[in-house]
Amino acid sequence: MATIDFAEIMKNKTDYLDQSEIDSILQYFYDKSQMRNYMLILTLVRTGRRISEIVGKKPFTRNVGLRPCDIRPDGLIEFDILKKGHVKKKTRNGTKRTKEAIENDYPLKMPKRKLKPVDKEYLELIKIYIEGEGIGLYDRVFPITRQWTGKLVRKAAKDCKIYRSHNHIHPHNFRHSLAITLLKKNRYDPSALIKLKDILEHSSLNVTLAYTQFTQEDKREILERTFGEDKENE
Repeated sequence: MATIDFAEIMKNKTDYLDQSEIDSILQYFYDKSQMRNYMLILTLVRTGRRISEIVGKKPFTRNVGLRPCDIRPDGLIEFDILKKGHVKKKTRNGTKRTKEAIENDYPLKMPKRKLKPVDKEYLELIKIYIEGEGIGLYDRVFPITRQWTGKLVRKAAKDCKIYRSHNHIHPHNFRHSLAITLLKKNRYDPSALIKLKDILEHSSLNVTLAYTQFTQEDKREILERTFGEDKENE
C-alpha cells in the first residue's frame, strides 16, 4: 500500500470538510445503524487526533489506541500522541547508517502519553457508547486498523457524493476540519491559534498554520463581514 503524505494533503485549501459534509457522513453511518463507525468519525471530528492515536497502531499491546480506562470524568482523555520523529537511514554523504545507529533512533517514533481535552457532549456520548457495547476497561474502543478506517471513510464520502478533485477523502481530513472550524467559530479569541496548536500537539505554530489554509469563499466571507459591518455603522 502506498504511503500517504499527510503534509502535502493538508497544503491544499479545499481539503477540509465543512460542517454539512461532516453531518452527511455521520448521518450515513447512523442510518445504517453502524454505531461503531459513527462514533469513530465523531471521535475524529471532536478530538482532532490522528487516526492511529484513536484506533491504535501495531503492536496493539504497546500502542493500543483509545480505551475506556483512558477516559477521565473531568473531560480529559489520555492518548498515545504519535510524533513523526524521522529516523534517518543514510548519512549526509549518502552512505547507509549501521543497524545499531538506526535502532538507537527508534525511540523518536515512540508515542508519548498525554492528556487531551474533549467537549462535554462528546464525553457523554462516548461513555454511553462504551457502556452500551459492553467494552471492557482495557479493551480498544475501536478494534479496527487505520487502513480499514480509510476504506470506510472513502466509501462513505463516495456514497454521500463528497469529492475532492485531487485525492480521496480520508481520516486525516477531519483533523484539518477541526482546525478550520475552531478558528472560524472563535475568530474573536486572540488566543485561539495558540490553543489549537496545543490541541493538535504541533511542535510549532508554523505547522498549525499549514492546517489553517482557508478557501476563497472563507476569505470572501470575512471581507463581506468586515465591509458589511462598516456599512451598517454609517
